[in-house]
Amino acid sequence: MNGLTVLILAAESGIKQERWTSQSAPKQLISVRGETLLGRTLRLLEERGVSQPWLLTASETLARYPVLSWCPLQRDTKAHSLLSADALAGGGGLLVLYSDVYYSEAAIAKILACENTHFYGRDGRSAYTFKDYGELFAVRIAADDRERARLALADVIAFYQRTGNQSFWAFYRLMAGLPLDDNKAIERRIFVDVHDETDDIDFAEEVPLLLAAIDKPLRWRVRHLLRRLSLANKRRRERARISAAKAASSA
Repeated sequence: MNGLTVLILAAESGIKQERWTSQSAPKQLISVRGETLLGRTLRLLEERGVSQPWLLTASETLARYPVLSWCPLQRDTKAHSLLSADALAGGGGLLVLYSDVYYSEAAIAKILACENTHFYGRDGRSAYTFKDYGELFAVRIAADDRERARLALADVIAFYQRTGNQSFWAFYRLMAGLPLDDNKAIERRIFVDVHDETDDIDFAEEVPLLLAAIDKPLRWRVRHLLRRLSLANKRRRERARISAAKAASSA
């Protein structure tokens, strides 16, 4: 893909002794159906014409992967890593992926399909892996938005230094024109919902949940249906709340 630079974030050490039984294996190398999370992402990209992504990592194990790698000088947060690596992208568009996310083929296709600035993720509970919180999975920055993104990342770092909050959702909120302290607001113009088995792996016990979301056995399908109904009811209540608030403000 001409002009597009792909950065895969893995700048932490990757060794999570409290999360994995193996004390030396980066979680990016956890195997799902015989393929590591990072290996799957690289394969999906290559199959779609992205042959030279950059892996941002401080891990010697990951740096030995057969891919271009670079260690950010500042890597306290994702914002630090991304701002440090800005020069790698030249003047074109930028795509940021996470090394510990299992991407479905549909998700990768959706992420690569549009050249405009978008944030891809899930804004609440999952009806697939049944996590109870939202996630960001990818960020696409258009070439024309690169300078605005640099300024936003600097503000995210300043926000982290003031508050200790290192959530990458702060980057989304700034790019979307939302208040930094509003953890629930979602602006649909640049947020693209990815609601399938795509998810990150934070804990070892989440792997069976991911496998169930991939295989979809009967027990999973029942739970999936119940979660979808619950999410639909939540959206209905939220729409009613917004309508009531608008009516009250115009009265």
